[in-house]
Amino acid sequence: MLETSKDLLFVVLSFCILWVTVFICWMLYYVAMFLKRGYDITRGIKAKLEKADKVLDAVKERVEKSSSHLAIVAEGIKQLVMYLVDKKMGKEEKKPKGKK
Repeated sequence: MLETSKDLLFVVLSFCILWVTVFICWMLYYVAMFLKRGYDITRGIKAKLEKADKVLDAVKERVEKSSSHLAIVAEGIKQLVMYLVDKKMGKEEKKPKGKK
């Protein structure tokens, strides 16, 4: 079977090549799993950012709607205050002056 030392060298080299191939396959598997996990994390972050964007858009829309109503309410309060101030000023002018 092994007639020369060259035959033994070829057997040893073939085993070395076999183990190097196994190691490279094992390493490639873990690199692929690492990249897959990175992709999954990136996809998860992207989904969460999209949800946050939707929430912020909804909040922005509600604030815009409420701000238009707030202007109407503020104008009404301003008119009410002006009415009350005018009414109070009118009562102070009409008060009968007491005896001194």
